[in-house]
Amino acid sequence: MKSFKQYFFEAINGPKIIMIGGPGAGKSTYSEIITKKLNIPHIYTGDMMRQLAKQDTPDGRRVKDLLSKGQFAPLSIVINAVKERVSKPDAQKGYVFDGFPRNVEQAQRMEEEGIEYDHVINLVVSEEEVIKRLTARGREDDKPEIIKKRLQVYEKETRPLLDYFKNEIINIKAEGSTPEAIANEIIKKVKWSHLTN
Repeated sequence: MKSFKQYFFEAINGPKIIMIGGPGAGKSTYSEIITKKLNIPHIYTGDMMRQLAKQDTPDGRRVKDLLSKGQFAPLSIVINAVKERVSKPDAQKGYVFDGFPRNVEQAQRMEEEGIEYDHVINLVVSEEEVIKRLTARGREDDKPEIIKKRLQVYEKETRPLLDYFKNEIINIKAEGSTPEAIANEIIKKVKWSHLTN
């Protein structure tokens, strides 16, 4: 049973959330709403790597070269950037990871390095809805055939995380309602789980 001190600590500290979902599932949309409502940082590794690529440092130049070829930043660089970010004062009371970990290898390294998380949210969206959402954005890389390829990459790379985190997963149906309502549902589930774990 939890002591009063543990309950109090959890009540004043926000959750540490991992968002999992395929392309177009709404990871960034819900992460932004949740982090604003809970006043915790939105940690988006894609953005972090793009910012790093602008720096004239050995890591910055290496990441810039890889991103320009459509490749991912090396795991060690991603892990170091995340470790540094979660050590900052604003992340001490919680955060939302968006796009991290991207695969089982990243999840294992994250745990080895002591990067904490409390909850893993799996955004469940039908393929039909994903294609509808992404083609509506009208971006050059949002053509149906490219979207299908990205979904295949997700199935191969990221979906195995659902097995890896199976005991911590909270499934959320991320369609058929407003982003605000879905974000509120995530907050409600996370808060309840936070108190009952």
